Amino acid sequence: MKNVALIYPNKFKGGISCLAMHVLYHHLNKYRDVRCDMYFLENYSQIKNRDAIIITLQYENDYFNVVRIVEELRSKNPDAIFIAGGPCSMANPLPLSDFFDVFVVGEIEGSDIMYRLINRERDVEGAYFPEYHGRSREDFRRIERVYPRKLGIEDYPVRQFTHPSGAYGKAYLLEIGRGCPRRCKFCMARAIYYPPRFRKLEDLIYLVDEGLKYTDAEKVALIAPSVGDYRHIVDLCQYIRERYNLPISPSSLRADTVSEELLKVLDIRTLTIAPEAGSERLRDYIGKDISDEDIERALEVAKGIGIEGVKLYFMVGLPTEEREDIEGIINMCKDVKRRFRRVSVSVNPFVPKPCTEFEKEPFNMESKKTIKYIEKSLRKYGIQVTYENFNSMVVQCVLARGDASLGGLLRKYKKPNQLLRYLKKKGLLERYIGPLE
Repeated sequence: MKNVALIYPNKFKGGISCLAMHVLYHHLNKYRDVRCDMYFLENYSQIKNRDAIIITLQYENDYFNVVRIVEELRSKNPDAIFIAGGPCSMANPLPLSDFFDVFVVGEIEGSDIMYRLINRERDVEGAYFPEYHGRSREDFRRIERVYPRKLGIEDYPVRQFTHPSGAYGKAYLLEIGRGCPRRCKFCMARAIYYPPRFRKLEDLIYLVDEGLKYTDAEKVALIAPSVGDYRHIVDLCQYIRERYNLPISPSSLRADTVSEELLKVLDIRTLTIAPEAGSERLRDYIGKDISDEDIERALEVAKGIGIEGVKLYFMVGLPTEEREDIEGIINMCKDVKRRFRRVSVSVNPFVPKPCTEFEKEPFNMESKKTIKYIEKSLRKYGIQVTYENFNSMVVQCVLARGDASLGGLLRKYKKPNQLLRYLKKKGLLERYIGPLE
């Protein structure tokens, strides 16, 4: 019997809402000679004497937690193989290459990759062993990604753990598709999950029926980079509402997929869309492909069916951004506020990510001033502006683009601000956030 610990390197409320955790837990426990348990930041310290420890790398800023977890568990689990997977493992695992024995580059459904790695096989497709393959960018890029050509019902976790504190509440997570058919040049998910794949409607109906039979859920959360692009989305939502009368929680909708029929069946109180930029010119340049007319139409549809709240997501510091693009964000938000009672705005700096068309673009340190300017301009209109800690976004850029040399720094500097101070002091920051060759 192989005893395996599966860890989400952040708090329980995020981990219980992470579909990858449920997929891995379900997948590994189907083997008769594997026992897999789930852990989070709050309880990982109790792990000892395991044969394998698996950590999902969903976000770069979790790396500080990851290093602490791995260093603590190595001594308690001397015979364990340490395995990492997830989007960061697929895009650029090099900053953590000193801490893991192997990284999974791809998606595990329909394969035995995890079982073979737990049993310490070396010649495994889609597995990157830093010690064996090397720690350079070229070494990593030689590893071919593995993924299922089609998404079906096999390996889908219909028995899910839920909790009221989860990011979606007590929700059954229903992944309708993976990858994105759009062409946003900044989006890492589009690149690492290519090609876009949606499940068949009959498969999704089966997964809903089975999932709600075995999962204690008060709503259904739809998981996909672009929910509205699924051509059967209205039929699926109507089935869930009519059969189970449960709320449906979609991730944000693209403005050009919003329809009266869709919003009515979703029965949402707040329309959430991501224009990303304040002008049609810049949206075209970054590949967002949403026109001013699309946004206006989505707002009119929402207003027409009585929705009172709107949430808008923007990025600043994008390539070719001009002053009028910033003013465009402010003017769009003011216009929305004139028509809707509740308006909230999220503004964050553009972070160039590996595998994207913008991966070589610089991170704009002036974005901090831009965000403060937008916040100040909208405050007088009663519009709440939220944003991530700016230094954490700078560090996210460093870790997303970093190489194996960051491993020693991650071991030495335990918090993002400590790492950032060191890089600034040594004049190394520009190496990571400046334009790449």
